[in-house]
Amino acid sequence: MKKRKTFGQIIITAMFIWSALLCHFEASSLREEGDISNAALYWFFGFTAVLGAFRFKIAELIYLLIEFKNKNKNKK
Repeated sequence: MKKRKTFGQIIITAMFIWSALLCHFEASSLREEGDISNAALYWFFGFTAVLGAFRFKIAELIYLLIEFKNKNKNKK
């Protein structure tokens, strides 16, 4: 079942990507200043923003794994 994306979902996905880029650039500047701990936090926040951008693909993967698990469970 393929769900059609709405305009709001596309905007939110774009904002997640924009947030990830901003976090990366801020982390890079903090690293150049020598503040490694805050840079690592910003990179973590950027990573979670990227995960948010791929939230629908991650959900599809989880549903696929559950379906695969259920098919193998029924074969036994």
